[in-house]
Amino acid sequence: MAMNIREVRMRFRKWMSGAVVGTIAANVLAAAPASPPKDWFHIIRIDAHTFALSEPKYWQQNVSYLLIGQKQALLFDTGPGIYRIRDVVQTLTTLPVLVIPSHLHFDHVGRIQEFSDIGLIDIPALRAEVHDGVFVETENQFMLNSSVSKFHVTKWIKDGTVIDLGGRPVTVLSTPGHTPDSVSIVDPGRKRVFSGDLVDKDVWALTQGADLAQIAASVRRLLQVLPKDGSDYEAHREPPWHYRDLEEEAAGVESVVRGDIPVKRGCLGGQPMRTYAVGQFTVTTPLAGVVTLKPLDSVETVLDDAPCERQ
Repeated sequence: MAMNIREVRMRFRKWMSGAVVGTIAANVLAAAPASPPKDWFHIIRIDAHTFALSEPKYWQQNVSYLLIGQKQALLFDTGPGIYRIRDVVQTLTTLPVLVIPSHLHFDHVGRIQEFSDIGLIDIPALRAEVHDGVFVETENQFMLNSSVSKFHVTKWIKDGTVIDLGGRPVTVLSTPGHTPDSVSIVDPGRKRVFSGDLVDKDVWALTQGADLAQIAASVRRLLQVLPKDGSDYEAHREPPWHYRDLEEEAAGVESVVRGDIPVKRGCLGGQPMRTYAVGQFTVTTPLAGVVTLKPLDSVETVLDDAPCERQ
């Protein structure tokens, strides 16, 4: 990207200081305007039927993906929900849209309830969160303490399910590690995978249920289905990763799990952390005795690497 993450965070803070922003209620920024500025969404045409919907002005720089078939479209993630991604999707396709979140953190399911067809990976832990027909996240799952996300699940998707979008079969894989419910989408006809937060320059194993060994195993699983000349599209970076990059992440995380990589003390959001440098990737985990990163106060709360109050 043209701006580094620190510059993006500074611009986001400045933009937020002049915006009318309220707290999230039922996963919607109630006081935020619905129409985005022209440059909020960056629509990247990967090919004639595949689009990356990037939000580079948001401090996490979320990227969602729209895969269009002949009879149906699939939206992988809905972003932080500051503005309506649904309006952007409707400019790109008139087909019915199935939404599948890569995982359930707030910056991936913003305004998801505005869509009528939503699929989740079929695991008992998620089934147990349905109450009176409505799926209700916990704060630790949503990672905001100002609200929780509520929506109707229309499809429970088994690991390995092939969804035919119409001349475009894609496969949903369970790829836990970043969270227990993380999934990836395999688009074999185009030699692509879409991996959410599983593959990321900043490998975070910080939230409830995160597991480094599972991250490595899930990346290895993607390597089994990704051709060596294929591409991986993640949720916080516009350029794709490639096969060798996934190999490097998997091997690096495995080295951290084995204890082969020296640990450094770092900070994130004022909280002490352990960090590990593994090639072009940085692995971050909580300190011993700190269970997880705490839920944020709001969608505009910025986590940065400023020095911790107590080291």
